[in-house]
Amino acid sequence: MAEVFISYARANEDVARRVASGLKASGFEAWWDDQLPTHRAYTDIIEQRLRSAAAVVVLWSKDAAQSQWVRAEADFARTENKLVQAQLDGTLPPMPFNQIQCADLTSWRGNRKHRGWTKLVDGVTAVVSGASPQATEPAPVKSRLRMDRRSAMAAMAMLLLLVVAAIFFLPRMIGSSNDKPPRVAVLPFKNIGGSDEGLVAGIWEDTRHALSRNPQLVVLGPNTSKEIAEMGSAAARKAADYLVEASVRTSTGRVRINTSLVRSKDGAQIWSQTFDRKLDDVFALQSEIAQLIEGRIRGRLARGGGVKPENIATTGEVYALYSDARRKIRDREVARYIEAMDQLKRVVAMDPNFAPGWATLSVATAFGINQDAAARAAAQGQKTATPASARDDSKLAESYARRAIALAPNLAAGYAALGFALEGKGPTAQSALRKAIALDPSDVEATNWLAASLDPEEQYSEKLALFSKILEIEPLWWPAILNRLAMYLDAGNFAEGERERQRLERLGSTLMAGMVGIETENVKGNFSEAARIGITTFNAVPPDKRGVLGYSLAFTLLKLGYFEEVEENFTVPPPSPYLWRNDPRGLDVVEAMNLSPRQFFTSQPMADAACRVYMLSGRGGQLAKMYRSVASSPSEFQAVAGESGLAALGPTIALALRQTGDRAGADRLLAAAGAVLKASLKRAKGPRMAVALDEAYLARVYAAQGRKDEALRYLEAAVQTGWIPDVPLLPTDLLTDPSFALLKGEPRFVAARQKILDRVKLERAELGHFSLSAAEPKN
Repeated sequence: MAEVFISYARANEDVARRVASGLKASGFEAWWDDQLPTHRAYTDIIEQRLRSAAAVVVLWSKDAAQSQWVRAEADFARTENKLVQAQLDGTLPPMPFNQIQCADLTSWRGNRKHRGWTKLVDGVTAVVSGASPQATEPAPVKSRLRMDRRSAMAAMAMLLLLVVAAIFFLPRMIGSSNDKPPRVAVLPFKNIGGSDEGLVAGIWEDTRHALSRNPQLVVLGPNTSKEIAEMGSAAARKAADYLVEASVRTSTGRVRINTSLVRSKDGAQIWSQTFDRKLDDVFALQSEIAQLIEGRIRGRLARGGGVKPENIATTGEVYALYSDARRKIRDREVARYIEAMDQLKRVVAMDPNFAPGWATLSVATAFGINQDAAARAAAQGQKTATPASARDDSKLAESYARRAIALAPNLAAGYAALGFALEGKGPTAQSALRKAIALDPSDVEATNWLAASLDPEEQYSEKLALFSKILEIEPLWWPAILNRLAMYLDAGNFAEGERERQRLERLGSTLMAGMVGIETENVKGNFSEAARIGITTFNAVPPDKRGVLGYSLAFTLLKLGYFEEVEENFTVPPPSPYLWRNDPRGLDVVEAMNLSPRQFFTSQPMADAACRVYMLSGRGGQLAKMYRSVASSPSEFQAVAGESGLAALGPTIALALRQTGDRAGADRLLAAAGAVLKASLKRAKGPRMAVALDEAYLARVYAAQGRKDEALRYLEAAVQTGWIPDVPLLPTDLLTDPSFALLKGEPRFVAARQKILDRVKLERAELGHFSLSAAEPKN
């Protein structure tokens, strides 16, 4: 029998019992939380039952509408298309559930012929059978044609979709000698004659995105396509079978698009076409294109089709702003982040019904949690306290995503934004991400967020498969490369790491091949070799292309004590050079940033070093005060800083609490940090070097607790692997860490400390003299 999950508020338990009994009499297996086993965690069982249920019945009442649990369960069911709902006391369901039909059980006392009851059973039957249930989502938003607001930019957007329609015939023209579909790279469109640069870039991405929905093609992602265009024909031959190239030119009253399909192995032009149109036929052209490609290139939609960004009409001005902001967010242009945020806010103000704008604003907001206000103040040279609204960015991001979904229920970007806003945590977030991927299998961001949210042990195979799927579409995209590499290295699979480096070298990506080399050698404990690879790669690529390489190389050099070299050649936050050296002047710079305590504790690794300096400079009371302002218990602090923040910051904060007389609070914080670290070490299965930092952190916990023998045992275990402290997380000289300083004078600690210092000296000698060819561009 199909299982039906019943969601209700505790005050309505009697009604829930009657509903369960009635469903069983109707041939269903009903489950509600009175059946929870005592030995299992409540949330584990709830999530398991929600996922396995064929339908979810939500019983709405005044109490249920105020219950976060009921709303979360209803949200999950709605996302999974298995929601059936009823009202018990006349209270309408909260938004967005008030847009879905709802059986009325206000006068129901168990009669199986009651109109509301039969409607509920019919809804459950429809959901279980896979047919459209009585309770359906609102119809997708129709395209809005604004004939009185035509523009050259909108005309370009619609006209370029003719390219997509023409390329639908690619598989028939180019064929394939094996079972693998052709790999196509849509290179960035060339802007001829000064058309809006951001708009042209956005239209290029939309065109590539539309093509990617053709199941007969593998269309490379935008990041890889840009890399290929910059690296030249040799890289193109290795990464793609065919290239789509286009140029855009506008003149008075007309727009011209020159498009061609090129075979990459020999440069032969397989197909070309020029589109030349008047600017005043934009919406007629839109209808023509939509009829031509519906069900073909965009064939991978949800049941019944759906609304896509390319189909949602708006003005040229709105589209131009949206495209430019989307490009900045996608490319993570931190220096222009505030500008992009402002553009997106203008987009949704100008056109409140433009769903893609809301989805992108949600992602931008989620990226900027606890950063936007501080960044804006810094950019304006102001010392502005962070407004309370900054603490609600996560709720704002979620509301923006839900607005996008409400406007366009089959817009993949809306569900991806919702999953990201919820940080991939819980069944609702993961369900949203899975739905985004089902709607758009080429969405690498959603796939990356889903993979990152999966359990590294219980869902290892799926996690690895998702990262590998991304690299089929985006073979040069660094987040997926490094995420998959981390999985290999954590498992001690260095052979796969080497194969990844070779793959990137074949594709001509010197930068990412070097990144893989740095990460691999660091995990192996070959720090001088990691630095050598990083320096060689740094000098081989242009300054504006170093990107994430500079970040990784800088931390490798800091580990070996090259503070001046990092300061001279990399962009570093203003307080960092002081904090690396435990200089109290760094705290003055930190405090001038006007970060809230919550922002401070989430600003790692800066917070690690700053907490240490607070204690070393005799300002432990101030640190303790900041802690108490964000948390009254270790679990609340973990909710703010995460498990890694609790493990790293916990011992130092505990010492600060102890200084203020709060010994009980210190003991609780140390116990919680220790529990997190012991659990992490218990799960660890990779190489010894990969777990050395956790061993060192656990040694700090034991040192702060006065358990010297256990502290020394774990510290010695870490040092025996060849571990060197990661500056600024820990100082190279452990004697300057407040927790480890409690072991001062212990012979075993003296020996372990000296072994680290000797290892640093040896690694520096092996690296020898080096120079960096040019400074990294500084903001």
